[in-house]
This record gives sequence, structure tokens and C-alpha cells, in this order.
Amino acid sequence: MPDRYRAAFDARAIREHAAIVARRARAPVHVEIWQRLQNGGAGVCIVADDKPGLLALISASLVAHQMDVVAAHAYTRVDPETGRGEAVDFLWLQRDASLALPVRQADVTRIAEVLRALIMGETTIERVIRRARAPKPAPPGATTHVTFDGTGEGGLAVLTVETFDRPGLLLTITQALHRAGVQIVATDASTRDGRVVDRFTIAEIDGTPIRAQRRGTVQMEILSAIEALARGLA
Repeated sequence: MPDRYRAAFDARAIREHAAIVARRARAPVHVEIWQRLQNGGAGVCIVADDKPGLLALISASLVAHQMDVVAAHAYTRVDPETGRGEAVDFLWLQRDASLALPVRQADVTRIAEVLRALIMGETTIERVIRRARAPKPAPPGATTHVTFDGTGEGGLAVLTVETFDRPGLLLTITQALHRAGVQIVATDASTRDGRVVDRFTIAEIDGTPIRAQRRGTVQMEILSAIEALARGLA
């Protein structure tokens, strides 16, 4: 796992995560609660083979089950047994405020079932989110900023998206990045007072850094997608 993972979690959490990853075995995806939150939310660990668009598939499975992402950290590593890239993602989830219920293991099981079907090509994102919630209107004075802020590991670009929180936002952003032809190498997301700050370390599909002339295209793709979500067109 990368250095930033070791900086984010203590030794006990790392041992717990290692056990969760091992329980995946050779399953297409493994989803497990590893942390309970006081407000009824839960920290969830998702393990699957890394592939372009994976975070969009994860986001769709969460939208379909009316789960909001409070924070997220996404990592990749090389599976020592297979030599393939493996995604190990941590998402802190809570239900919509109108549903005063805790996140339960049964919810996580259903999320895993949908995510597996998406990964295996048995269904599509469009089918999964067909019954998703209506868009949340933008509060007065709400703004969206999409910027490139320096570089991350390996000289890769770091894209920051700051906007107001709403259902389906992470899905909208990850789909826009996928359409722009870039891959997400790492993700750090946080929500505070209704504002979301999502940071994505991104690269071209072949793993090379995003070229300067491509950055404007990526920014416009994301801005257009967020505007469409606000209008209920996404």
C-alpha cells in the first residue's frame, strides 16, 4: 500500500484492513463494514480488481441504495499472488437525512451484490440508478470550483472539485472523468457543512501524466456534468 495509506491509519486499523482484503479471496468484489460511526453511519472497505471506471461502479451501487458518501479514500496496490492491480477503497457512508436508520450489514450485502453485477457486466449503471433519488436543488449562492492543484505521487495531476453536497455527486464526477478518458489513481473526499471537497489523483488510461492541453477538457467535462446533475439531467 502507498505511504499515504500508512499515514492515514494506525497499526490496528491496518491489521483489520489486511484481514478484510484476505477475506476477499478470489471473489470479484468484497465489501465489509470495518468501522461504526456514532450517527449510525459506517466506514466500509471495498476490495476489487482495479480497472478504469471502478469508482463510478462503486458510486452507482451506493446511489441505488440511498447512501451518501461522507468521506472517501481510495488506494491501489499490486496483489502479491496475482500480480494484478487491486483497489482497496474506504468510504464513510450514511443514509439520507430523511431516513433515520443506521447503515446495516444487510445494506452492505445488497451493495456488494449490485457492485458485483456491475463489475461482471450483468447490469449497467443506467439500469442501477434508474430509480435513484430526485436531484437536490442548489442552495442560494452555491458555487462549484474545479481546479488542478499541483501534482501527486509520480508527478500525476491532482484535481480538486469543491461544490455543495447532493445525492449522486461522486457518481457524476467519476463518470465524467471516465468519459474524459482518464483514470483515477487515488481519491480523498470530505464533506463539511454541506460542502464537498473531492481530490482525485488522475492519469491518462496508459498511466502517463495528464498533458497540460488536456486539463481544460477534463475541467469542462466535470463542470458540465455537475450542472446537468443540478438540473436533473444527469
